[in-house]
Amino acid sequence: MAQKRKAQEAFGKSNGQLSAFAVARLAKQNKAAPSLASSPPLAAVIGDEAYSNHADEHMDEGAESDYDNAIENLQGNVRSSKASSNLALSAFDRSTSSPDRKDGSVTVTIHHGQYLTCVGEYNLQVLQGLATLYGAVVHPSSGLQKVYAPSTHALPSITARRDNTIIRISNVKSSMRKLDNLSPNFRNIWAAAPNTRQTFTLLETAADDEGTGSRIMAIGAKSSGKSTFNRLLCNSILSKPSVKKLLYLDLDPGQPEFSPPGQVSLVEVSCNIFGPSFTHAASSSSQSYRLLRSHTLAATSFKDDPAHYMACAQDLINHARSRLPLVINSCGWVSGLGANVLADVVSASGLSDAVIFDPVEEPFVDWLQGQSSKMAVHRLPRQASRPSPRTPAEMRAMQNLAYFHQRQSSNPGDLSWSGKPISSLRPWTISYGEPTADIIAVLSYGQAPGPAFFAEVLDGSPVAVVTVDAQHMDEAFGTDSYADFNGDAPSLDGIISRTAEELPYIRTDAQGITHPLHPRYSECVGLAMVRAIDTKSRQLHLMIPMPDEKVTALADKKVVLVRGSFDAPEWAYLEDLYFGSDDSFDHDERPWVSKKEPAGIEGAVWRLRHPPMANAANAR
Repeated sequence: MAQKRKAQEAFGKSNGQLSAFAVARLAKQNKAAPSLASSPPLAAVIGDEAYSNHADEHMDEGAESDYDNAIENLQGNVRSSKASSNLALSAFDRSTSSPDRKDGSVTVTIHHGQYLTCVGEYNLQVLQGLATLYGAVVHPSSGLQKVYAPSTHALPSITARRDNTIIRISNVKSSMRKLDNLSPNFRNIWAAAPNTRQTFTLLETAADDEGTGSRIMAIGAKSSGKSTFNRLLCNSILSKPSVKKLLYLDLDPGQPEFSPPGQVSLVEVSCNIFGPSFTHAASSSSQSYRLLRSHTLAATSFKDDPAHYMACAQDLINHARSRLPLVINSCGWVSGLGANVLADVVSASGLSDAVIFDPVEEPFVDWLQGQSSKMAVHRLPRQASRPSPRTPAEMRAMQNLAYFHQRQSSNPGDLSWSGKPISSLRPWTISYGEPTADIIAVLSYGQAPGPAFFAEVLDGSPVAVVTVDAQHMDEAFGTDSYADFNGDAPSLDGIISRTAEELPYIRTDAQGITHPLHPRYSECVGLAMVRAIDTKSRQLHLMIPMPDEKVTALADKKVVLVRGSFDAPEWAYLEDLYFGSDDSFDHDERPWVSKKEPAGIEGAVWRLRHPPMANAANAR
């Protein structure tokens, strides 16, 4: 396993050692490639009941009862006994199922007496062997058989009558679902998830057929109670015996639930949420809060690039195709540009329920209520504001501090935290010099510093670690946006420049703009902090709060570091002061920190200086 450098070596001289990524590459040269992961479970659910009369109900009781009543309205109409939840609807070897990623079809091998059950509309084809359905015998020469299996009627089982019977179930094109626009009795009786082409769902037990495929978004201004409501909602959904997990679409980069500020993410939640956001960071290895996909905005607001924010949101929505319940954490910007972007998110999400936390402008509410007869709109009255002991910026600082100090315990998915200052932890050494560079380049979102100030701005700042699809490099970087006046788009190498320190960075286009990575071909894997820049050995020293095996795995990927308008990590600069004694601290060693002279009876206070970006931007 690659070794991290000691903290005291972070600013030391180069000893000619390989970077951490380079060591990882050498260690892997003689290892076999890992096998592909098995396909995800196919069991899913059909959604809400066919009809809901709570769309215009207005709550007028106390705050806690408002939340309870709203949650009861969202899911209280779906009830089932434990006996029905345990009723098996399919019996087959799940390891033999093989979903086709291109068209969503499922191919299953079942043996004599085994059976499977689907809800929805689908084409049935027996590729080998013999099966019965509704008393009919189906064999290979029978061809495609179109089956209609709505949840309002008894669901037919496909039963094998010979061993090694191969069944293929595929999607169909049908106009039957147009009828739900004419009558609420036809709504939500099929299996398709919103905004998908999937027309059927393979069921394991009757519990899979219990209305848990809802998509719910809380909409309201900042500090209106959305986060608290979402936690209550998640815990309430997970308390149902038939629900083992749900999806959480976190679209608030300023106050995210499972990721550090500046990111939007899709998380699979299988455990109750019993704590504030800084206590349950999601990760790809967590058993409780599994990170499925994430994108960085490199900022706590999308005001500078709403188009990129919407592209990231759309990509995450596209990955939330499962029929698991989906809870969406929306941004608290509900007026002006924020309302326009929120409307786009609502349109793309295929919501079953929208919960409005007043006050929200009535034109937006009217638009929301007129969007779809399939979506129920609930309203909660304005709650009395309560002063918080921490400002939003302080809460983000707490979340970032907890993120960078997190440690994986011996139990996968459990978190622990280091109580030592970040300056005492060992950084990873990442080469940025050719020909053994571990990163492609550094990319600036938003305002880009001039080359002369790039290293100064980068040193001591947080960056997002983003992996790029090696098969779609030009699409990921949008090289066509850098085309010259002849319309010729450069190659990737043509948009990479280097500073005096040989740091590679993506240059701006002819209009002085840098373009964000395309979310379809890139993914954020976490945040890092630039501990130091070793210009002699051309290495970056990064603090990366990920397990060693996750970091070394990046050696086989195309990696870009993204900087932007992240909050300045003031908490990191001041940790030594709070951890030790002010008398033993030499402030000259910390260029971003200065001491404010005492005023009145108060003592001296350490303050963060203005970051170099302020001067660098003016000098461009």
